[in-house]
Amino acid sequence: MKSKYIIRPNDYKLLLCFVVLIIFAFVFRYWDLDQRAMHHDESLHALYSWYIASSEGFFGNGYKHDPMMHGPLQIELTALIFRIFGDNEYSARILYVLCGSFIVVIPYFLRARLTNLGAIFAGIMLTISPTMMYFSRFARNDIVVGLLTLSLVVCIWRYMDHGKKIHIYFSAAILALLFATKETAYIITAILGFYLFVLISMRNIGV
Repeated sequence: MKSKYIIRPNDYKLLLCFVVLIIFAFVFRYWDLDQRAMHHDESLHALYSWYIASSEGFFGNGYKHDPMMHGPLQIELTALIFRIFGDNEYSARILYVLCGSFIVVIPYFLRARLTNLGAIFAGIMLTISPTMMYFSRFARNDIVVGLLTLSLVVCIWRYMDHGKKIHIYFSAAILALLFATKETAYIITAILGFYLFVLISMRNIGV
């Protein structure tokens, strides 16, 4: 009897494909990252991150929520990056480069629904998409929301397929990060919640 925990050779090959895609995505997104002038929104996010990072003490002057800059997550993480790498155009965009690079691996976790080939094509499209490329090099929370939303979808579908509580816990953590990122979390919650409501209702009435 074969153990379900054994990784088959094809799984290694698929995983290797996604490792290559992440590397390509990171190189494409990080190359000449500081050449474009900062957008108005980027400058605000960088400035308030700098306020936290440059003050005395690790947490600096703290962060007072202002809807103009949405949730505090990106401000605090960028402040941490400033502390580690210094403050410049490169480091102001590192968080978004990382999110835009790791988002290409999301289809790997959906391969049961997309098939292996479909997951690879989805990963390639996320890697080379001009829109994804732009927002992965842009110091705004759009790509952070995109990564968290797709991660939430993965957890929801994993729970629907396997029924493990760990996926509920991960969903709750991701949802909390979404609400700490941008107000669109309310819209995302409504969309996914409505989908689950309809799905459960149809199952209960036997459709």
